[in-house]
Amino acid sequence: MPTAKIHVHEGTYDDQRLAKLGEAIQAALEAVLKIPSEDYFRIFHVLPDKRFVHTPAFLGEKYTKDFILLEVTFIAGRPKETRLALLKELNARIVEAVGIAPDDLNILLYELPGENISFGHGLAQRAHISSGT
Repeated sequence: MPTAKIHVHEGTYDDQRLAKLGEAIQAALEAVLKIPSEDYFRIFHVLPDKRFVHTPAFLGEKYTKDFILLEVTFIAGRPKETRLALLKELNARIVEAVGIAPDDLNILLYELPGENISFGHGLAQRAHISSGT
């Protein structure tokens, strides 16, 4: 179920590079969250500079045109250690796959209770995972 929203600068990532980026994200999700390989949802936002505005540096990190803002949403319930491991794994795999500096990847993890997600028919197929009941 993890959904990845990937924001990049227009003209920096071609289709091949975006494919490698998506594959690296999926590999990290499979390795850390143990999701099946057929479970993926990716949304690529390729934005012109005036539509993707960010600071050139923050907290000692310096950002270039290769900068990626990655938002990953998944069902709540995993321990903090798993989420921290996912951040590291995503950075390592993406940096290697698309040849960016480790600074150029900003990751936001969002967790939703299973009862807030429908995979179709208006049903919350995974409500039992994080509801505690």
